[in-house]
Amino acid sequence: MQTNFRCDTILPDWVRRWQQEARVSKTRHNDKLNEPGPMRRVLRNFGYLFRGRAIAAVLSLGATTLMARALGPAEFGLVAMIQAYALLLRGLLNFQPFEAVVRYGVPAHDAGDTRALRRLIKVCRRVDRRASLVATALAIIAAPFIGPSLGMDRDHVMLLAAYSLVLLTTGNGTANGILRLYDEFDALGRQMAIGPVIRFCGVTVAWWYDSTLAVFVAILAVAYAAENIYLSWRGRHEYRKRIGRPQEGETVRDAGLSEFPGLRHFLWVTYWQSNIDLAYKYASIMLVGYLLGPAEAGLLRLVRELSSVLSKPSALIRQVIFPDLTRSWNQGSDAFKQVTYRTALVSGGFGLLFVLVSYVFGDALLNTLLGKDFAVAAPILTLMLLAASFDLATAPLRAAAYATGNAGKVLLVNAVTTLIYIVLFVLLTLWIGLIGAGFAACVAATLPPLFMLLLIRRSSRGKKD
Repeated sequence: MQTNFRCDTILPDWVRRWQQEARVSKTRHNDKLNEPGPMRRVLRNFGYLFRGRAIAAVLSLGATTLMARALGPAEFGLVAMIQAYALLLRGLLNFQPFEAVVRYGVPAHDAGDTRALRRLIKVCRRVDRRASLVATALAIIAAPFIGPSLGMDRDHVMLLAAYSLVLLTTGNGTANGILRLYDEFDALGRQMAIGPVIRFCGVTVAWWYDSTLAVFVAILAVAYAAENIYLSWRGRHEYRKRIGRPQEGETVRDAGLSEFPGLRHFLWVTYWQSNIDLAYKYASIMLVGYLLGPAEAGLLRLVRELSSVLSKPSALIRQVIFPDLTRSWNQGSDAFKQVTYRTALVSGGFGLLFVLVSYVFGDALLNTLLGKDFAVAAPILTLMLLAASFDLATAPLRAAAYATGNAGKVLLVNAVTTLIYIVLFVLLTLWIGLIGAGFAACVAATLPPLFMLLLIRRSSRGKKD
């Protein structure tokens, strides 16, 4: 009879622990060797998001085209203002907690401090939940006052208030941050396609049956709620898988902002930054509706939808690149400048190709897709794509400025350029009509990249000194 004998059973406990730690260390070392470089990781993660965004862009364009054809410029403009109103109110109470999860979660994650991660996520979830509740209440209460000033009758105001209920599902910023923290960009890519798929299918059916305005608004609400609910669920799933519940005797209920130095200030900075971004996305549509009427608001909404082929990748680049730039900056890696400047140059050049295509074929494209009533927006589309190209080049520079600790200065730069944009927007729109919005966007978009470059270079010199 042969007996299996293992020599490690007679070793002291401290020797076995040392062997276990050595094996874990070797595994981590091998994982790091197999890990892609910063630029490759950025491209991989961007690919995940771009795939989802590309599907979303095609389906959104199809849904927008069908809806515009079914409703006409005036009613399509009303739908655009209803959407813009709800998203504007949400934005006014959105503290962008996913930025905080990445900014403060990356050091804790890299250090293996799971307890700090749990407490950080608890704080951010609390901010998320309260902001979504207040945004919903404010949107419903303000609807009877804002709606009539935008040319809406009683039925439209009711639709405006009903659509605002969808804001209850928007408390998912922390879930977004958790997925970014753990490089789950493929899940974010899938999430980006959920709403557009539902929207396209629903709008197609509504267009086929010649449905009313209320049906189209309901379809948009269901699609938006579905993508928000999926994101919340996926973030919680990843939290349970990667972080898990607190250990016995540990609690996160007493977690507060004061535990994380600079977190309160960072949340306020990202809050005001997101509000500044709203001026370009949603406030401009509301303002055109007030100054020129629903039909012109619909045209601007349509142009923004088409130019989102560049503006949406701009946001994706900033979100994908931020975690890696934060790591590179903290480690003093040369990859920081390499990733930042290469991404900016490639992005800007890519955008200019779309500007050229729009300049040559824009009128024919709009006439074919939407009809003569919408073809007049072709020059505005070219200008918006040019502005979006500057934004595309600015995206990695802005992420780099955040990573270097210049969030407050970035906010100041964007506040000044947004003020310039609003003043030019009003003056030029009243003077030369809707095309003035395009010129205002172009002028305002040229300033941020110059200031971002200056901030990055100053920070780099300061770090060397």
